[in-house]
Amino acid sequence: MRPYVIIFSTVSIDGRLATKTGYSELSCPYDKQRQHEIRSEVDAVMVGANTVRVDNPSLTVKYSKNRRNPIRVVVTRSFNLDPSYKIFTTPPSTIVYTSNYESEKVTELNRKGVIVRKFLHLDDLLEDLYDNFNVRRLMVEGGGHLIWWFIKDNLYDEIRITISPRIFGNGVSFAQGEGFIGEDSPRLKLIDAKICECGNEVHLTYKKYMT
Repeated sequence: MRPYVIIFSTVSIDGRLATKTGYSELSCPYDKQRQHEIRSEVDAVMVGANTVRVDNPSLTVKYSKNRRNPIRVVVTRSFNLDPSYKIFTTPPSTIVYTSNYESEKVTELNRKGVIVRKFLHLDDLLEDLYDNFNVRRLMVEGGGHLIWWFIKDNLYDEIRITISPRIFGNGVSFAQGEGFIGEDSPRLKLIDAKICECGNEVHLTYKKYMT
């Protein structure tokens, strides 16, 4: 078994999460509130290591009436993470999944209350979250490489994406990977489309198209 997986992202109209220099300020205040409301409704929120390095997020709930904070999950292959990042020094709980299980760094993070788990495949990671941490709903916030892994391995249920009126032209794409050939690309079904309260963004909800 695995959790129900929601991929959430805000992109430019040409499908970029960030510019080639890493600039990624796309969300209006209403979109941030929407993001935080979803965070408050899931059991865990997940990001990749590069998102932690570039943005240094806390991944807590700030812009929602419900201030319930989910478990925070970081996925890293290199384990090139500074233990002083906010996600390791502030509550609530954080779990790090890595395929590079360095004992020295593990010990340092364990002292901060961070749980470190070894993983090789995403499906095993999701099963571990479901079985051992009672995670039934998971929100994946990026970055592009992590989103690509979930889509490529068909380990998602819902995609919620906000289109921001910006054009980056280059940079990190929504799903940053080698790409599909053609017929193997996933089909999605549009469930909902809303004009954002700011009047200048569109929020779309998709689910996998089931034949």
